[in-house]
Amino acid sequence: MSQSTLSNDESFRSLTLGEKLWLVPIFLKLPFAIAVGIFRGNKGRSWSRSANVALTRYLFDNEWEIHTLRSFIGVTTSQMYRTWARSVKQEVLTDELPEGAKLHWIGPRRDASHHKVFLYFHGGGYVLPAGASYFPFLHSLQKVLSADIGEVGVVALEYSLAPDSPVPTQLRQANAALTHLLQKGIPPSNIVIGGDSAGGNLTLQLTSHILRPLPSIPAPPALTQPLAGALLISPWVAYSIDAPSYARNEGKDLIFSRSYKFMGDLVRLGVTPELKHHVEPAAAPADWWSGLDRVYPRILITAGEHEGLFDQIIDVSRIIGQHVKDMTTVIEPGGIHEDMIIKFAVGQGGNGRDYDATVAFLTSSFRGRN
Repeated sequence: MSQSTLSNDESFRSLTLGEKLWLVPIFLKLPFAIAVGIFRGNKGRSWSRSANVALTRYLFDNEWEIHTLRSFIGVTTSQMYRTWARSVKQEVLTDELPEGAKLHWIGPRRDASHHKVFLYFHGGGYVLPAGASYFPFLHSLQKVLSADIGEVGVVALEYSLAPDSPVPTQLRQANAALTHLLQKGIPPSNIVIGGDSAGGNLTLQLTSHILRPLPSIPAPPALTQPLAGALLISPWVAYSIDAPSYARNEGKDLIFSRSYKFMGDLVRLGVTPELKHHVEPAAAPADWWSGLDRVYPRILITAGEHEGLFDQIIDVSRIIGQHVKDMTTVIEPGGIHEDMIIKFAVGQGGNGRDYDATVAFLTSSFRGRN
């Protein structure tokens, strides 16, 4: 583990008395905020989904100190994984990695040359752990894929959180995760890499490191052949909120633009000129992605119509599409940030244009490779 890296357990702490008192008015206003939010900007959603979106908007709209917010959430990604595993009666299967990272298996652990693996990076602005909906979402994909093509493993990376562990800590850990899978004997052509929001960003960070290795972190693994594909769900490609879609979709998206700025400002603390294009894909020149088709033969990007990030996602997808012929962008009508994932928080996941496209993409990526 590098000196700048704290374990996620170390970055969570108990709330102080002052913080608990600060939370009192937030809790008192919560029922009213949810009631109002249900009827505002939630057209086409069920009552339970509307309430969940309203709750998220309200909580993120408060001026949190990040450690207070984490302590309010109260669980690390490891704890969330163990709770989920117990709920579905799955054995807890965690691989400890170099650089202080962990890999949590959804379904059986995979390590044979004929096995296929979907390596997943969760979102949360690099400052928050995996949410309650992540593991049900990944479990759904694992069950569908295994029933269709067999012996597919899904594994989620738990990376250290910023700003306690600044960038490029998370890239070091993602690089260690891919290296770990390859060293287990799984060929590149049997691995799909993907993630949502910050996890989509991390997927592109790892891609940049493979194309243009950073001398300040361990070298990327040598790929004997391209990986099977990359899946980017609502990828966070720029830390600024100056795209027109932020204003256009303000109040429609899962969180407000100032919440994106809050997380982006925390991540920026670790960004040096050397890292700029690696960690903020929208800032990279078009030729940055030359050779991308030798890393991934196919890429799927999904986004919600009402995301603040929408315009930045579309801009990056157009640039990436110049370098990978099999590149598809799917827009969920009326969708918000990470829509296909947050549906699982209220038991309504497994549907939508974006989810169907994700299943089809993963199935064809694994089936089309050796």
